[in-house]
Amino acid sequence: MRNLLWLLLIVLVGPANSQPDVHLKVTKQEYRAIPIAIADSTGDLLTPLLEAHHDFLSYFKWAIEITGYAEIVNSSSGQPEAVVEIKAKAASDGIGYEIKLDDYSSKATIFRRRYTSSSETLRHTAYLAADDVIFALTGRHGIANTRIAFVAGKRSQSHLYVATIDGRWVKQVTRVPGIVMSPAWSPDGNLLAYVSYSQGKPDLYVTDITSFETTRFLAFEGLNATPAWSPDGRYLAVTLSKDGNPEIYVIATDGKSIRRVTFYSGIDCSPTWAPNGLELAFTSDRAGSPQIFVTDIEGISVRRLTHEGSYNTSPAWSPQGDLIAFVSRIDGRFQICTTDPFGTEVNVLTQAGNNEDPTWSPDGMHIAFSSTIGGKTGIYIMRKDGGGKRLILDSYEYARNPSWSGSAYSITMNEASR
Repeated sequence: MRNLLWLLLIVLVGPANSQPDVHLKVTKQEYRAIPIAIADSTGDLLTPLLEAHHDFLSYFKWAIEITGYAEIVNSSSGQPEAVVEIKAKAASDGIGYEIKLDDYSSKATIFRRRYTSSSETLRHTAYLAADDVIFALTGRHGIANTRIAFVAGKRSQSHLYVATIDGRWVKQVTRVPGIVMSPAWSPDGNLLAYVSYSQGKPDLYVTDITSFETTRFLAFEGLNATPAWSPDGRYLAVTLSKDGNPEIYVIATDGKSIRRVTFYSGIDCSPTWAPNGLELAFTSDRAGSPQIFVTDIEGISVRRLTHEGSYNTSPAWSPQGDLIAFVSRIDGRFQICTTDPFGTEVNVLTQAGNNEDPTWSPDGMHIAFSSTIGGKTGIYIMRKDGGGKRLILDSYEYARNPSWSGSAYSITMNEASR
């Protein structure tokens, strides 16, 4: 969803005259899916444990392929580069699994781990095991056990939801009538900050996802909008108009301090933290049209990041710090782009439909976004090079405004000796 601040408050003017040397290109996919085979044995499993094991395999395969880093093959579809061996046996509290990853050519063991799953944790255990295999195979974390917060409903009446990225577990967070927007996860994945018009104006709320206790955190006159948690969880960067026009402020989460970061007569909004906690990227019209800028958290040094195009907004800084995703209007449509923190090279990741609201996976290897690629608004994910696009949520009306968090819940696992 395009930032509501721009829809309500900005009258667009022409782009700035100064145009440094910037390269804009449609990015090429960086990753090749690694072909892997799966060999499983069921030992003494009897019905219904055997049926549960078949479900486990289905979940495991989905979690492997959702990353886009690997594809499952058999002897008729191609030669694998690695083999996952899954041994299942009955355990006192469910099914015990030993999972081993071998290089196909050398037969050398790359990874081995044991897991135990009950019927209630079967899907999660399969996802966890798949994420571990992906990490052993590529050095990149899997994403199957992560969560997406999103907004759904009409523009005049919406609610906030949380879902696992397979869309099978969905929880409604807000129920009070009104507009909801801009969800943001705390670093520990326990809290959601968001904007709600439930009191007739845009105020900032925080909900504890474990207890669903909600606090009205900010209710200054005017806008209280676009929250972003600092990497250490101690601060929220927000947009406030309490001093006359929208500006960026940093507020301690304990409410004991507030500091204004930007000082400009127009509009500054939509902050996002650098992973080192020392800089903020944000959107501003100080160049004559919405563009992305970067400032230190003291507001002393401000530099322009985007120069190509007359409308660039919604920055999202990668957890790895190497890229900033943003939305750019290109040929009349909104597309997801990335750039390095100095704006020297811009990559266009989407081409079809309108694509907005970029948010990074916890490890910085994937981007979730809202899109009309399929004809109606839904939540998609893709790798950071633009490859592997997948629709993950479209069963909710106008699903949009995603925010990506970490593991849905934790589980204990024991690594086997090699």
